[in-house]
Amino acid sequence: MLKAMFLISLESKPELYGATADKYSAVQPNIYLGLIASYSKKNGVPVEIIDETSNASMQDKINLILKYKPALVGVVCSGANPSSSTMSMVGAIEFFKKFNPVKGNIKTFICGGHPTTLSERTIDETGVDFVIRGEGYDTIVKLYDNVLLNRHPLKMPKIEADKYFEGIVCKLLGRVYMTGMPELKDVNDLPMMDWYNTNPIKYRAHNWHAFEDIENRSPYGVIWTSFGCPYSCSFCCINNLFGKRAYRLRDIKGVLKEIDILVTKYGVKHLKILDELFIINNKRIDEFIEGLEARNYDLNIWAYARMDTVNPELLKRLRKVGVKWIAYGMESVSQNILTNIHKGYNQNFYNDVIKMTKDADMYICADFIAGLWDDTYETLQETYDFAVKNNFEWLNLYPAFAYPGTPLYVKYLNENRIPEPRNWGEYALYGYDCKPLPTKTLTSAQVLKWRDDKFREYHKRPEYLSMIESKFGIKARQHVEEMIKIPLKRKILGD
Repeated sequence: MLKAMFLISLESKPELYGATADKYSAVQPNIYLGLIASYSKKNGVPVEIIDETSNASMQDKINLILKYKPALVGVVCSGANPSSSTMSMVGAIEFFKKFNPVKGNIKTFICGGHPTTLSERTIDETGVDFVIRGEGYDTIVKLYDNVLLNRHPLKMPKIEADKYFEGIVCKLLGRVYMTGMPELKDVNDLPMMDWYNTNPIKYRAHNWHAFEDIENRSPYGVIWTSFGCPYSCSFCCINNLFGKRAYRLRDIKGVLKEIDILVTKYGVKHLKILDELFIINNKRIDEFIEGLEARNYDLNIWAYARMDTVNPELLKRLRKVGVKWIAYGMESVSQNILTNIHKGYNQNFYNDVIKMTKDADMYICADFIAGLWDDTYETLQETYDFAVKNNFEWLNLYPAFAYPGTPLYVKYLNENRIPEPRNWGEYALYGYDCKPLPTKTLTSAQVLKWRDDKFREYHKRPEYLSMIESKFGIKARQHVEEMIKIPLKRKILGD
């Protein structure tokens, strides 16, 4: 492993997930890290992975790296959703603060949506040797080769450096080198995840996803069928990593082949589809459904969908092949708010979509955002009452955050609604430092207190708990009852 490249994900779960960091949170394979590893190996780079399943402390990870002295160490700032890249910076900054003084000649890089968006600030905060702009598959392979040859872009003429380095940002003696974003790859040229080294038995499904079998949340698989999203919601940072609005589709034959491996080789039943937009009525979904119908697997799948991309027939067909959970990003029931965030929804069809989903015998994970600029206690209560009326199987109440790289971030900074963030832990939903956006009439503390109070209130309602018990059994109910007793400590609430 002397000339290897080490790839690391740093979850920092105690800081980012607080009291939920143990059995209540999922443990998910880092797909972006896994794809970088597979692509690099395919192109001749020896790779070792350290993720959260190593159960090693930060210092233990550093000691392991120092023991083997790899040529290159990369921290991958990503997670289960695009927003995870920003809060992953908490662990990255801590890691490099400890690693830089002892790393010697080992070269380092960091990649992900957040570092791509705030490249120079990321260098300043981490002291990393290189920031990778964009997905970085070819960039990382070339960087590894250049490190072995002791090349550095700021130690050679720029015209020569540009031949060897693309998608790189670095600093040396006050000078900055930055190249443009590389062209996006054809996603069907990417190799499959290396599931042998990313064994699904090490991972654990979300608690609500496994309500039907709450004591058996492993093995757990995550797959992707597309990257990016064609929509332009002002709060979403999904396209940060790509440098533009992009929506690239993976061949469904490759998706089904990967599911075959997860099911037949690793015994996966709980399966998450990573795509921010998977369920949409088109031919590739037909191919996906037909492929699973032919296989007749016993699966428990969850996937995201927009509420304007489904119909009754599609939902029923998906349910028959194991798509039991559907996550709808409803955001708000205020039409004014939906319009202002460019969601593109007409709230009037919510009731029809919810009914057709329930008629298909699918479970709903309802995602709402609390604290958008025009939110008041009245609009928030209206949204909460809507959720109570529908008694969704799971309710996610996300406080609003302005993620770097989004139109919302630019707007809030330009209009002095918020100062420039100094602590990326403010973006951690369950973390102590969580600090959501204020609204026109509510402070950040008021928004967060409302969110925490209503999340507990919703999931401890007798009608909710009775529904959970009748659908999933007493153990699922007891799991929820135990979870909602755990208080979240919040700095801005004086805890």
